[in-house]
Amino acid sequence: MLTGALLGLMRQLGLDVITLTEGISETEFFSSSLTRKEVFRLLRSMTQTAADIPLEIRNRMPLIDWAAWAALQNKLEQPAVYPLQIWVAIQELTPMTVHHLNGYRRTQPKLFSLVP
Repeated sequence: MLTGALLGLMRQLGLDVITLTEGISETEFFSSSLTRKEVFRLLRSMTQTAADIPLEIRNRMPLIDWAAWAALQNKLEQPAVYPLQIWVAIQELTPMTVHHLNGYRRTQPKLFSLVP
């Protein structure tokens, strides 16, 4: 049950990142204090949620780049040093993760169940 909640949270956080950054350029993103702060907050939540998902469950979802989520956590602490990696996480890692979570929700629905 907890796993289903974590996976659902990760998906929703990813959708929120996608919504907030849709149609803006890298320059616009890093210039927008409000959007940048909120997206960083969402990404931090995603990295923590990914870390909280049990290894056994992560192993059942090999298309998600769990290592990239783990590495992103440190990069978010120094955004001025890693702007490209953060932008790639926003534009590529997040949408691909949401895409794969949607696929796994169809093929492994029990993992996403909130019922014990």
